[in-house]
Amino acid sequence: MDILYKRLSELPVTVVSDLWNASFEGYMVNASMPLERFLARVTNDELCLKRSLACYVDGQPAGIILNSFRELEGITIARNGGTAIGPDHRGKGLGKTMMEYNLALYKEEQVKRAYLEAISTNAPAIRLYESVGYSIVDRLLIMTCEQLRLDDGGSGRSAYSVVRGHAAEVLAIPYYSSGVVWQSDVPNLKDAECVKVYDGDEQVGYGLFKRTFDDKGVLAGITLFRCEAAPGRRDAGDVIRAALYAILQPKDRCRRTAFNIRATQEELVHILQEIGFTGSMEQVLMLWEPES
Repeated sequence: MDILYKRLSELPVTVVSDLWNASFEGYMVNASMPLERFLARVTNDELCLKRSLACYVDGQPAGIILNSFRELEGITIARNGGTAIGPDHRGKGLGKTMMEYNLALYKEEQVKRAYLEAISTNAPAIRLYESVGYSIVDRLLIMTCEQLRLDDGGSGRSAYSVVRGHAAEVLAIPYYSSGVVWQSDVPNLKDAECVKVYDGDEQVGYGLFKRTFDDKGVLAGITLFRCEAAPGRRDAGDVIRAALYAILQPKDRCRRTAFNIRATQEELVHILQEIGFTGSMEQVLMLWEPES
């Protein structure tokens, strides 16, 4: 088996898009998309085609790996934004070979932490990632709400003031953490908004979300990405409820989703379930760090 890798930047973008779709054919989740959506994904997820890979076996396209890179607090971190192998090349050990080659690329780039997400029921993929050094560090919940059960009395908002703003404003909050759950991180949230919760003059919580509108300008959907109270707050639940009341707009009729909520944020998960959110899909968040 003759294996060759090319950087995606060496290929026409139509070839890259076609390789993505062909590699994901028949996967657990249909990740195929038209060229326009693929280009939007490259932009939104800050995917680096110069440091992403096309894999060829015996001269034929066989698989793809898309990577993102970011500098954070003086170190380079990375995210594997999609790895897939075409149907004709599966079950032959190519996945591990591709992952090891990609981790060698990370080492060349001096990556200190690398993340990826995998569907929690995709045991073969998780075993593959663990075999090359990744470990599960959290679960990510995707939740939907058919009927919101959140009103003034239960929101806890009377004790707080809530200020709406642009998503980038939360980067100044000392307890905002960046670079872990990439698709829920400010640099990846185009046109997103935030709410900041105050107890008097003290900033005590925040939320990140995005609203979508139909062609008549009517609110169609709200997606929650993050919601957090300041560490050590005994009233954390009330702070979160105050933020959620401002974000979810209970008096409006629209679709509501919570995307990639970390399961370790138990207070937030409990409140979301309490007000009507149920799980629709779960991913595992995995971390790789080079040996020192």
